[in-house]
Amino acid sequence: MFETVYHGVPIITMPVFCDHDSNAAKAEIDGYALKLDLQTLTADKLLWAIRKVIEDPKYRQEVKRRQRLLMDQSETPLERAVFWTEYVLRHKGAMALQSPSRHLGVLQYYLVDVIALLMLSALMFYYVMKLLLRLVTQHAVNSYSSDACERKKVE
Repeated sequence: MFETVYHGVPIITMPVFCDHDSNAAKAEIDGYALKLDLQTLTADKLLWAIRKVIEDPKYRQEVKRRQRLLMDQSETPLERAVFWTEYVLRHKGAMALQSPSRHLGVLQYYLVDVIALLMLSALMFYYVMKLLLRLVTQHAVNSYSSDACERKKVE
């Protein structure tokens, strides 16, 4: 959606997967897009949407308003990149900007202890369930065989 606002062009969205649906819904709520459902899309609906976006000035006005907000910056992106590069150089690495995770060990960073605990828990759950299932089936088999023996004795 950044590109449509950057270029100031209203759009027609047809979400396909992942975050497309939420982005399309937000753009429609914000007033610079129309959202169409791909499952129920027809040529008439698409033609209607194209005409609506082209002919209704509210879509273009809203996207142009958002474009002005986006472009109203005190510096260009290149100037900002140069500033932050020089900032890091001036402050010898700018330790305050660095993530504390860079000081963690590999085991802590990748949460190996948490993963091991979860795997151990899953393994224990599996073996407990296997044991319970074995006990239940043995009980059922013993119960069935003892009932069969009692019926034979009765006959």
